Amino acid sequence: MQALVYHGPNDLRLESSVPMPEPGPGEAVLDVGACGICGTDLRIAKGAHRAYKPGTVRIPGHEIAGTVVAAGPGTNLPEGQAAFIAPNIGCGHCAQCRAGRVNLCINPQALGITLDGAFAEYVRLPAELIAQGNVMPVPNDVDFGALALVEPLAAVLRGSRACNIAAGDLVLISGAGPIGLLHLQVAKLHSPRAVVVSEPSDERRAQAAEWGADHVIDPLEEDLPGLIRELSEGRGTDVIIIAAPAPQAQEQAIELAAPGGRINFFGGLPKERSHITIDSNAIHYKELIVTGTTANTTEDCKEALKLVMERKIDTGRIISERHPLSEAHEAFAAAASTKALKVVIEP
Repeated sequence: MQALVYHGPNDLRLESSVPMPEPGPGEAVLDVGACGICGTDLRIAKGAHRAYKPGTVRIPGHEIAGTVVAAGPGTNLPEGQAAFIAPNIGCGHCAQCRAGRVNLCINPQALGITLDGAFAEYVRLPAELIAQGNVMPVPNDVDFGALALVEPLAAVLRGSRACNIAAGDLVLISGAGPIGLLHLQVAKLHSPRAVVVSEPSDERRAQAAEWGADHVIDPLEEDLPGLIRELSEGRGTDVIIIAAPAPQAQEQAIELAAPGGRINFFGGLPKERSHITIDSNAIHYKELIVTGTTANTTEDCKEALKLVMERKIDTGRIISERHPLSEAHEAFAAAASTKALKVVIEP
């Protein structure tokens, strides 16, 4: 089969003679309908992901949807079934897994991260993944591109839930990339008083406004604190989601938050710039809740899939480009640009 294989930093090879996966007991094989490219995949391509140590040869791709084409002994999945695949597999034994936080498992496994993923024509679904309920059936006429993006939506839901957005809240989202726009869609479900999107890119601010942001602002050229004071009558914003790797935005969030405000540092920072300076007294005296969230759980994915299938969230709307696997390098180049929102490979 054809697959995009990691051989080292900046060395992704499109290979046409990769062995076809075969299902063992409890396993299945998925005909990949679509696999999204995310920031994690771009870091993998550069050799900057901790799971891709020197000498690793592996197929990336963890935002996955497709059709079950083969099932091993003891597998109840019917062949021909379309499905979304939640990629994260917990060990099931550590304290985090027992608490339902498989995203924080001390011995995690994940398709496209520690195991071969879906930048390929087919991907093997391990028995542990199937047993944990990570294969989620959907109608066969679904758009696989939109379905694959249930995975990033699940991560967004996890971050949004940590902020406990309520009706009447003033919400600030920093960043209007694909993640910021998904956060915008999720925030609007809670009937906030207003959603402000802060984004330096003219094009992305325009997209945020088109998608329902009540106010958009360039934080580099305009007065974001002034806008928040005006909208909140000096109180500050109830919810702040930093949906970009922006240290200054994280620092400023403490200043902009209202008393009792909830802040989510959704976008991880580069390792060399992961330390920020904040006013801890502001957290203390305003009783702020500052959270971080990472990845997602199977339950997050189930909730995200429900929102997509009920048409409450349109993940397909953030797809800028769709490419066949034969154009994988062009797809990665587009994903790394600032012009595309979400790029999907459809093998």
